[in-house]
Amino acid sequence: MFSGKTPAPSKRSFRTSRHWLSRGLSAVAVISVAAGALLFDALTPEIISVGIFYVALVLLGFWFPQRTAVLGLAVLATLLIIVGHWITIEDKSMAWQVWLNRALAIGTIWLAAAFVWRIRVLEQELQLKIDLADSLSREINHRVGNHLQLVASLLRRQATESRSEESRRALELAGSRVRTIGNINRKLSLVTFQQASPLLIDSKSFITTLVKDVHAALADPERIEIVVSAQSAELSSTKAAALGALLVELLNNALKHAFVDGMKGRLVVTFTVLENRHVLELEDDGVGIDHGRDSDGFGTRSVSNLARAIGGSITCQPACQSKTRPGSKWRVEIPA
Repeated sequence: MFSGKTPAPSKRSFRTSRHWLSRGLSAVAVISVAAGALLFDALTPEIISVGIFYVALVLLGFWFPQRTAVLGLAVLATLLIIVGHWITIEDKSMAWQVWLNRALAIGTIWLAAAFVWRIRVLEQELQLKIDLADSLSREINHRVGNHLQLVASLLRRQATESRSEESRRALELAGSRVRTIGNINRKLSLVTFQQASPLLIDSKSFITTLVKDVHAALADPERIEIVVSAQSAELSSTKAAALGALLVELLNNALKHAFVDGMKGRLVVTFTVLENRHVLELEDDGVGIDHGRDSDGFGTRSVSNLARAIGGSITCQPACQSKTRPGSKWRVEIPA
């Protein structure tokens, strides 16, 4: 059984909902500005310019998802300027002055419309390039993941052919590391695609997705319950990859050694964000490190080396679950 929240919606659906929201707000804004302009026209003399209201109306084109909306706003503003001439308070201004004032206002709004149109064109071109870069990045990550899996397979095959026990274990460990990094690379690509910022990884989504994948790969997932409680923090892709490798190593060690003879158990993964450091904890209710495995074995040395590689520290102590099943609690602290 796995406990965790579902990943965030994709960026595509987020953009769509954002545009629908902007469309509703923009309609309210257009009506408000247009009504304000007509009201100002009706309460002021002819000589006073109201162009600022109509320029603001055109600038609302930035809020609409379609760039053609700015043309409709410019036409609307032109009609309102002409209508405003008939409802404004007459004064002693010359007719040519009044119409020149209106003509300049119309020219101003169409100049603003051209500016908005050009900005929207550049914005859409930039978005196309960003989407293309995202697609290429995902393709590259996919190929890298495939190559890492190929290297892991070669190392595993070489390990089976090795006659030296020490060499065989070293090759198996290296293959396991490469395979782990390949899986983490795939998860980083998935989490990055789901987030608004592709340069930073959200720790909560990443850890939840990674643990869910490890749990799904178990031969009997119902036997082991894994609970995840992770806070959100922005991690660089390098730090996220190292943290993911460390977490997978801890999970594999616990699943391999903590629950012997097919016993059922529970794992709790916690990620806490503190002021100047991040804390990753893994607690199990198994047989404990002293009974389940050598405290100075390959697994223990592996997680210790990974923790030091990212500038952190790691400790392990009994979880004090019970006398028969004391469990283990690993605590990793890394700089924020």
